[in-house]
Amino acid sequence: MNKFISFFLSLAFAGSSFAQMPGYSTSQSDGTTLGANETLTANGIALGNAVKLRGYVNYIMHRQDDGSNIFDDDLANDLTYTSGDLDFLFDFSPVTAEIHLGAEYGFEQIFGRYSATNDLHITFGRQVTTLGFETDEWTNRYAVTSAYVGDAAVDGSIYHQKNYVDGIRLNYNNGMFGFVFGLLDHYGINNDGDNLDDGMAIELAASVMFFPGLEARLGFANENDEKSEDDSQQVNLWLAWNPSALTLAFEYDHFNMSDNANAWDLMLLANYQFSDFFGATLRYSHMDHEVNGSSDIGSNRITLALLFAITEHFDVNFEYSHTSNDDKDDNELYLQGIVHF
Repeated sequence: MNKFISFFLSLAFAGSSFAQMPGYSTSQSDGTTLGANETLTANGIALGNAVKLRGYVNYIMHRQDDGSNIFDDDLANDLTYTSGDLDFLFDFSPVTAEIHLGAEYGFEQIFGRYSATNDLHITFGRQVTTLGFETDEWTNRYAVTSAYVGDAAVDGSIYHQKNYVDGIRLNYNNGMFGFVFGLLDHYGINNDGDNLDDGMAIELAASVMFFPGLEARLGFANENDEKSEDDSQQVNLWLAWNPSALTLAFEYDHFNMSDNANAWDLMLLANYQFSDFFGATLRYSHMDHEVNGSSDIGSNRITLALLFAITEHFDVNFEYSHTSNDDKDDNELYLQGIVHF
């Protein structure tokens, strides 16, 4: 724990040092987004002076060689999958708000934000968790699926996913350094659905953009388990380097869960945008799950994704993934069409 706190302090010191460099602000794309007020800079259809609308319609077809299900939790048991999303963004600065309506979850996010300064914000309401390299939105992924699906753990596709939680957060972002501290009703590490009457989760994350294109993030989450006296924890670390058209990323997670289970994973990702029309992603991920000091289950997954921007608002993506563990090998094919605005 002392090493963990020392690393956070190092990030904070580095962020404060970079903050004194001229020319960086939260609005620049080459800065970190952690803790930033992204409502102000988001693209969308203007519905008057203070409201923007954005959204997407997503359709996926997939095939697997043996018929078993090792997809994202929301894809299991389907040969096709359709989803949609509508986001309303409100700007009454210094007060902003967002409402995200999803076909599957209803109110995915609904939160307000008060900006005390350009860098310091308080958000409250239903928000997505911050730990993890991959986004919760289909429109911002480097592949069709997330990295951590497979047979490494029974609930592997649950505790690796972003979750929507209720709570309040303190957010700081000056472009080169971002920081988030949240008090939440649960975090979803064990997917127990705790609420504020039975327990509470905390979320802590820091990010440093060492120079434009090179970012490091470290995060920690702890949640109470209403079924156990033990807490569950997640530690997440990722590094990303984005020199022009190339993106390289490394991620590591470690989980201590209240049911005497432990898990860890890692991801290596390379994406290259050959042109405005075509990009490709090669990704490797490993998951390892251990229960009561035994029953160690691990899996390896390799993914190749071909990404085509047919028009400014219509993408077609192909993915092939191969997952292997001690019991079997699985091959998956995906075809995705997504309209976004």
